[in-house]
Amino acid sequence: MQEYSGPLFLVGSPRSGTKLLRDLLNRHSVINLCNPETYFVPYLFQKHGGDPKNFDADLDQLFADFDRTPFQLYSRAMGKPTMTRADFDQLRFARTWSDAFEIIIRFYSDGGADAQGLWGDKTPSYVLEMDLLKEIFPAARFLHIIRDPRDVAVSAHKAWGHNVLRVAAKWARDMEAAHRSAPKLGSDYLTVHYESLLANPGIELRRISEFLEHPFEEIMMSLTVPSENLGNAKGKLEIDQNNFGKYRQALKPRVQKRIEEIVYDVIEATPYEVEYAERYRPLSRPALICLTAADGMRSMMHVVRRRGLVNGVRVTIGRRIQKKRNSRIRRS
Repeated sequence: MQEYSGPLFLVGSPRSGTKLLRDLLNRHSVINLCNPETYFVPYLFQKHGGDPKNFDADLDQLFADFDRTPFQLYSRAMGKPTMTRADFDQLRFARTWSDAFEIIIRFYSDGGADAQGLWGDKTPSYVLEMDLLKEIFPAARFLHIIRDPRDVAVSAHKAWGHNVLRVAAKWARDMEAAHRSAPKLGSDYLTVHYESLLANPGIELRRISEFLEHPFEEIMMSLTVPSENLGNAKGKLEIDQNNFGKYRQALKPRVQKRIEEIVYDVIEATPYEVEYAERYRPLSRPALICLTAADGMRSMMHVVRRRGLVNGVRVTIGRRIQKKRNSRIRRS
């Protein structure tokens, strides 16, 4: 029987352990998830595609849009080889959009353009795009990592200064999207809980390996370089088995209660227990709009500090354009 070769999409709310899990999986001899996160797949397909089974895009126009994506900017900043227009000529051999994206994504895997084995991507926000991705990639499998929303909120606030209530609202939105998509994906969708990965990495990584139809390798239990450059796990080579439950020290009870109210309707399908909330009470739309705008500015300043003013603004605008087109398509 032929081994599964991908694509694998690793999804989940930001600060849920997607980066750690990607780096552990990439230690496997035949798994090559690209780095950085793509974000561009739904955007480019919606702009240039039509029928997922028929790739007939104008390569000049497609490359022009691809080359302006934050993905390309980040790849260059990381010192990675990036696709040129000449490299893009390989897409002439693609029959489907899945073929075309495979050529691009494999190019950016750790093994480079000639990488073999299981290919894929870790983009947390693709948890909102699983239905579309399954249309583009009929063979796709999805690995959804889930973390306690209270710890996600604390981690996002520590990493980027994001408002904990808005983070909770995003977590609830992501879980609702996953609950809608999971029944349609069936056996091509697997959840793993961050806390279980920390407590029993061998068990969880073996379960994931079985899902991917590749033998578990002991080397997956360790990292060669730190997976995280933000938050409590920053700079650590080992799996931090105590990196959970931090919200009890970081959040006042009234804030914890408010987070629990926001996620109340979706948290019941997880192992996480509500400690204060008694009912569902979401953020109002005006409050969510205000908090989203404020967090957007914080995100831009974070990128500006790391990448400089010009690149920081380019990344922010590029991601905003991609997200806006994707959200408009989801609403239609």
